[in-house]
Amino acid sequence: MPPQNLPPRDAIRLAAGELFVRDGYGATTVRAIAAAAGCDPALVIRHFGSKEGLFLATVSVSGDLTRILAGPLESIGRELVRYVLDGADSPVSGVYRALLSASDRPEIKERLRASMHDVFVSPLAERVGGACPELRARLAAAQFAGLINAYWLVGDPVLGGAEHDTVVELYGEAIQSLLSGEDPTPRRG
Repeated sequence: MPPQNLPPRDAIRLAAGELFVRDGYGATTVRAIAAAAGCDPALVIRHFGSKEGLFLATVSVSGDLTRILAGPLESIGRELVRYVLDGADSPVSGVYRALLSASDRPEIKERLRASMHDVFVSPLAERVGGACPELRARLAAAQFAGLINAYWLVGDPVLGGAEHDTVVELYGEAIQSLLSGEDPTPRRG
């Protein structure tokens, strides 16, 4: 139950954020959000227009990524891997799972794309350089998302049981090579 002194809009946002992360998008209803916020379901719709609108207003994936992506370029790959390994039980993993569970909705799929671009690709592409900085940044984002899926969503037992330092070195280097490796040699022919 949200603190009693919150304005209704803030109480709704707080309750929705907790429920979306805990139960996922599909299992969270406007009625459940309203009950947790201590208000009428009509008030939820009046403030946010729809369940999708409320979801988009309350769920964010940026977390500590902004700090990591602004850090030293030569260590970003390893720091991203540490972020995933250390964050399996963090609130951000719940946010990610909630976003993924709702990604079949066009508005939310578009938000995921925009967030990936704004939070991850654009800041990295500006710093990477080389012949194809945006492609490098997008491929690094894809590798990062792949590790999140394997570690946070699927719960791969081999990854979960592996020595963290080994995973950081191996996978961190794979991501890092996209960011700071040599440009590919153009094919002739």
